Amino acid sequence: MTLACDNPFAPDRLAQIRYRFIDGSWETLLERLEAVTWRGTIVGPPGSGKSILLEQLVPRLQERGFVPHLLRLSSESDMAEKESLLAQARNFRAPDFLLLDGAERLTTRQWLPLRVAIAQLAGCVVSVHRTSRLPTVIEAATTPALLEEIVLELTGAKLPSGEAAVIYGRHSGNLRECLRELQERFAG
Repeated sequence: MTLACDNPFAPDRLAQIRYRFIDGSWETLLERLEAVTWRGTIVGPPGSGKSILLEQLVPRLQERGFVPHLLRLSSESDMAEKESLLAQARNFRAPDFLLLDGAERLTTRQWLPLRVAIAQLAGCVVSVHRTSRLPTVIEAATTPALLEEIVLELTGAKLPSGEAAVIYGRHSGNLRECLRELQERFAG
């Protein structure tokens, strides 16, 4: 039996994975954000790296003098949590910069006060599964080759030929679920 700390797919190891652009770079993302007055959307399906991208955007915004605040909504977020998040956002002012992960969980009624709050901020980037109320600045995507690259980085070894495509297909391209399967497989 493998110890959890020896598992190359352990959560602490997964947290070290850097976002990989399939098309573009940090420079192009920041240029797109600046072009839309620092208000935009990261669009992508579940497990495509939107959360990682938001996390890794924080230091890049800090380098530009912004004060980023990363807030998250999950499928378990209840009405009280959403209202608390909106209250926090209403208290931010420039140079504060809101990064909101899981914005698709807000209702139209909740978006209205958020839009007012965003006007007071230096910027706002939200992550959603489908095109949203702010301009799209990047579409996060995955590929079986990306899964292979991450596995090689974590383990130092390649998956058997065709294995990445099979795992990728089984989880409909959700890399978080692909890596969870590999974590469980390695632990077993």
